[in-house]
Amino acid sequence: TSERLRLDRLLVSRGLGGRRDVQRLIRRGHVILEGDELRDPSQRVSIDLSLVVDGELSEPLPSLIVYHKPLHQLCTLRDPWGRSGLDHVLPLKWRESFHPVGRLDADTTGLLLFSSDGHLTQHLLHPKRKLTRRYRAVIQALPDNLRAQLQSGVKTQSGVFQATVEELLPFLIEEHDHFMEGYSPDHKAEGLIWLSVTEGKHRMVRRMLHNAGASVLALHREKYGQVELGDLAPGEYRIVEPQTIQALRSKT
Repeated sequence: TSERLRLDRLLVSRGLGGRRDVQRLIRRGHVILEGDELRDPSQRVSIDLSLVVDGELSEPLPSLIVYHKPLHQLCTLRDPWGRSGLDHVLPLKWRESFHPVGRLDADTTGLLLFSSDGHLTQHLLHPKRKLTRRYRAVIQALPDNLRAQLQSGVKTQSGVFQATVEELLPFLIEEHDHFMEGYSPDHKAEGLIWLSVTEGKHRMVRRMLHNAGASVLALHREKYGQVELGDLAPGEYRIVEPQTIQALRSKT
């Protein structure tokens, strides 16, 4: 059975106004379900209902959104110094209902998730789920033993971290110019690495690679669990399909 909420809380969660605003709409008969007026703000209804509110269709919120975070954008909803953050990423009607799932550093690009479901967010972030995060990094050096170091564990000030190396290549600018987001040609790169981790601690991938002798020149997240960034352009977002969310929820 679907989760149920008070009607006024449901409308607030969909960004249709504050509590008093939506209660006024309800009592005046401006909320319609299948041709019938709903006039009781305390009535408990399914969160999946499609309603007509003040003449406009109001559909269920998506649970999860994938966003391509550009370089230098902060993972904060409000920045007191006016720097570029996440406050204007989603449509106005969704902004009060969504929160980022974890964060990326300002100098890391790529996949960032937004969730409207607190339980799903906890599931995605809980260490015991061991959800894979896949990154692509342009690195300054390419030590011979880099793969073995990462897979056996690299010691940092925050602990010992492991990564699975999926691919490791010499960096050739003429072949990899489409991977250049966040990379400055002023720095000479030797390697390109795809690696996966199952933790999301602050700057963990950068610290791990630095301590393994392969300092990061550009870092990009491509995948989180079953969610892939794909060809989503920087600054754009898309709704995650229900079957993908179900696959994420089933990860125990």
